[in-house]
Amino acid sequence: MRWAHSLVTNRTTGARHDGEPSGDQGGRCLILVLHLRVEFGPEGSSVRVNRAGRATTEKPVSPSVSGMNANITQSPDISAPVPGSHATGGGVRAADAASAPRYQVLDVLRGFAVCGILLVNIGDITELGMDVPVVVGQGPSTTQNVLYYLVSTRFVPIFSLMFGMSLMFVADSARRRGVPAWQVLLRRMAGLLAIGLLHTLVYPGEVLKIYAVVGAVMIPIVLRAPRRLVAVLGIVATAASYGLAGSSELNVPGLFLLGAAAVAYGLPAFLERPDRRLVAVAVGLAALTGLAVFWQSRSDGGDPRFVSAGGIAGGVQAALYVALVALACATPLRRPLVAFLEPLGRTALSCYVGASCVVVPVGLLLGWRESTDLLPVLGVAVVVLAGQSLVARVWLRHFRYGPLEWAWRCLTWWKPQPMRRDGGQGLAAVQA
Repeated sequence: MRWAHSLVTNRTTGARHDGEPSGDQGGRCLILVLHLRVEFGPEGSSVRVNRAGRATTEKPVSPSVSGMNANITQSPDISAPVPGSHATGGGVRAADAASAPRYQVLDVLRGFAVCGILLVNIGDITELGMDVPVVVGQGPSTTQNVLYYLVSTRFVPIFSLMFGMSLMFVADSARRRGVPAWQVLLRRMAGLLAIGLLHTLVYPGEVLKIYAVVGAVMIPIVLRAPRRLVAVLGIVATAASYGLAGSSELNVPGLFLLGAAAVAYGLPAFLERPDRRLVAVAVGLAALTGLAVFWQSRSDGGDPRFVSAGGIAGGVQAALYVALVALACATPLRRPLVAFLEPLGRTALSCYVGASCVVVPVGLLLGWRESTDLLPVLGVAVVVLAGQSLVARVWLRHFRYGPLEWAWRCLTWWKPQPMRRDGGQGLAAVQA
């Protein structure tokens, strides 16, 4: 939620920190008032920058978010060197004390979710096969089965989890700015509701309206409840919703709370720089996914969105996907993943709404209501996603946010936000 004129980048983790260029005197002046603390290294040791500009270590602290842990008022710490510690003309380039890191892996995961959601929703958006008589006893095609076991119900949970995380990032940004977090979040949900209502005109099955209403209800819990309680409520609500209804709108509150708790416990920083623990988690999730998918295959079959076993399998597999993407980002695969998915993730709202506006007229033009062939529909979805990634990448070279993200941001903070980039300056370090 903060933007600055320059950027200090940790190329190892992809974490971004806002910074201010300074000269000799400016650097020294900033050091006198600056108090920086970041987590880094496997032992989680922390670093302070003292008045002389020297980094000193201190006892590690647990990552948290203000409002859930009163001992820490900054957003969750990220594995990174001391931001702004590079000397410039005798001083240092000090980071803004009110800035927050941007976790690149979250943008990748958000873009990953956008891709999966379009692959699932494009048939509904274009009303594929609506005018074709139903043939009794006809099973799903091979293409449909691939979607049912790899895509359907697997990506909305990721999107919901990311949204829950964003609640915490926005709330923490509001606290750093000295404005009431509940007002900021309430305006944010109102803006999302307005966008969702407009999107309904194109795609009645869109999810933004639900996110806005549920998000508004979650505000008091996210802002006031201890992080342990938020985590427990999230686990209980998620387990209960999946147990009772499989994949449905009932999953959203629990996933929002899990996302908020994940930020409080430092999950974004862990995903940004995973270790062997995540490998062990991924192995366990893979085993659970195998069992869940087998259960799904032995159930009534059909679209897993309407089968309890399919919803549960989707939730477990979504967790596996998160772990696998985070692990992939710790390998040489990070570069292509970031190149394609990060632009989609940073403009997720614009891409989600924009895809509907593109595929609806395409479906009408190609007469998809009279067809049940899923392959060309998925082909169009892939082309749309590739085009959106390219356009978003070019767009973000000139603008700080996607068009809908900018409008939403203006509503959130209730004042015009900078849109264009300053010539030659760095990226805006904005988490949500």
